[in-house]
Amino acid sequence: MEIKNLEAFLLLARSLNFTKSAEQMFLSQSAFSRQIIRLEEEIGCQLFTRTKRSVELTNYGKRFLEHAEVIVSEYNKSLINLKDSQNKNEHLRLGLLNDLLEDNFPKIINHFVTSYPEVDVIYSDNSMSSLVSNLLHDEIDCAYTLSHDAKNVPGISSFTIWSNSVYIAMSCNHPLAGKSSLEIKDLAGTPVVIPTPDTYNLGVLHMNYLCKNAGFEPNVAAMVSNINSLLMLVSSNVGVAFTARTAQNNCPRGVKFLPIESDEYTPLETDITVLWKATNTNPAIKKFLASAELFAVKPNESV
Repeated sequence: MEIKNLEAFLLLARSLNFTKSAEQMFLSQSAFSRQIIRLEEEIGCQLFTRTKRSVELTNYGKRFLEHAEVIVSEYNKSLINLKDSQNKNEHLRLGLLNDLLEDNFPKIINHFVTSYPEVDVIYSDNSMSSLVSNLLHDEIDCAYTLSHDAKNVPGISSFTIWSNSVYIAMSCNHPLAGKSSLEIKDLAGTPVVIPTPDTYNLGVLHMNYLCKNAGFEPNVAAMVSNINSLLMLVSSNVGVAFTARTAQNNCPRGVKFLPIESDEYTPLETDITVLWKATNTNPAIKKFLASAELFAVKPNESV
């Protein structure tokens, strides 16, 4: 299957016009039509219905469209990655926690790419639990992420950039918003918005641990897959949420962050952490850690 035929299919699927699509590929209409016909013959079904006045995707064409988009997209990504790394001897596959906004990362990555120009950095983003899985399956080399307990996963090594207290995010209109701080027991019966467990498994387990040790089960009002949706529901007073301080960086108006009063049951720290698989021997990992160490915050310092 030739990529140029798939590209022709995608152009025609979007424009539904043979003349315009042929022009975009700098082909005659007959040459362009032959590419579509060859693709249809190769996959064994008709992708378009054609009349003198219109072109439409068939049901087969609609089903094939999403797969063709992925194939062409991955092909183009591979070309970019190969081109970028032609003159480089090393690479670092760096996974980032999606929705994370944090001040130290730009400093770390700018120092890294300047100090080690021979290393090609390949970026991706994912949920925390997926990043851990990616590390264990050798799909990425390092993860830059929030971490409650991820650094305790067997086979995972870690370096903490900085640690900070967990906060409770709530609407300014919430009955508890007048307090200056909260104890976990204050949240008994209060609706809570949480990340979907498959998005942030360790964070959800951490929250359950805190609530159970305070003598109650969390009253889950909603589960969402990203921090923006979580904070929007918090601002709408659907529920409160356990968050890291970094959530304030992209927070809507009307949300208040209250610190949690520590007690013997609550290890209320969340870390910004670099994670990597302990058995990964990629030398670029040590170079990235060397840059990260320069900007790590000591326990008695502030960020």
